[in-house]
Amino acid sequence: MTEPVFRYHPDPLTTGSAVRAEHECSVCGQLRQLRYHGPVYGKQPQSLCLHCISSGEAARALGTVGPALDGSDMPAQFSDTFDVPDDVPSHVVEQIIHRTPGFYSWQQESWLFHCGDGAAFLGPAGYDDVLRYPDAVEMLRTSCQELGWSTEQIEDLLRTLDRDGEPTAYLFQCLHCAAHLASWDIG
Repeated sequence: MTEPVFRYHPDPLTTGSAVRAEHECSVCGQLRQLRYHGPVYGKQPQSLCLHCISSGEAARALGTVGPALDGSDMPAQFSDTFDVPDDVPSHVVEQIIHRTPGFYSWQQESWLFHCGDGAAFLGPAGYDDVLRYPDAVEMLRTSCQELGWSTEQIEDLLRTLDRDGEPTAYLFQCLHCAAHLASWDIG
C-alpha cells in the first residue's frame, strides 16, 4: 500500500518525522513500513502509522474524553499552532494539527503560515541549509530583531544553527508564492 501524501508535510521520512520500520500500528492494527516519529498531544501510542494520521483516525483514537470546556472530546494533535493569521481558514489549521505529521523541536514546534494557508514543512535546518534561502534567513533575522537582539547577536545565532544540534532552524515553503520561511528554537 502506498503511503499517504501530506499537503503540509510532503516528505515526513526526509524530515525525520517518520522512520522506515516494520511495525503494527496501535490504532489500525495493520502491519506498516513507515512509523510516525513525532509529537502526539494526546494518548501515547506504542506505534503509529501515517495512514491513521492522514485519515484522522489517530486524532480520534488518541484524543481525550471530556477535557474541553464544554465537556466534549478533544482529538489528539500532532502539531501546535501559534499566531495563526486571520486569513487562514480554520479547516487548514484543523488539517495541520489533526491530520498532518508533526515534528520535534527543542521546546515547542510551531507551524508557519503564508499567503492565507499553512506552509509546507521541509525539515530542520542548519546554517548552511538556510543560507540557500535568503527569504528564510531574513525571516530569522527579523524574528531576532523583534526580540531586541543586536546585529552581532543575530549573526552569531545564525552561524551556530545546527540541523541536529541547537539552535535549530525549521524550514518551510509557501505553497502559493514559493517563499521560504523559517523559525528557530533552542533548548
